[in-house]
Amino acid sequence: MSELKLSLNRKEVSVTLSDENGAEKKWLLRELSGAERDKYLNKMTGRAIMKDGKPIGMKSFDGFQTDLLVLSLTDSSTGDTISREEIEELPASTQQILFEKAQELSGLDLGPEDIEKNG
Repeated sequence: MSELKLSLNRKEVSVTLSDENGAEKKWLLRELSGAERDKYLNKMTGRAIMKDGKPIGMKSFDGFQTDLLVLSLTDSSTGDTISREEIEELPASTQQILFEKAQELSGLDLGPEDIEKNG
């Protein structure tokens, strides 16, 4: 029988954001806990438009990326959660990159074909 060895440490990525004056913010993007992941997925499920038991669209995209980033981002020096308002003010391209990395860290980037292959 094979053995499955897993880490209890959450994956993390350091993030440095620079403004036009060269001032930097140091954040930490971290993997969600199982409870945080489930909270996020439940919220997203409520936004889905369903047909024949399958999602076919979204009712609203407001805060779609922000909801995940609020759960995933902290200030590196204080450990404080980054506010929803601060995340919403980020440039769209920056928010997109952080969102995609947050999905990857928490295993939310798997499509149905990936789950089928690995399931």
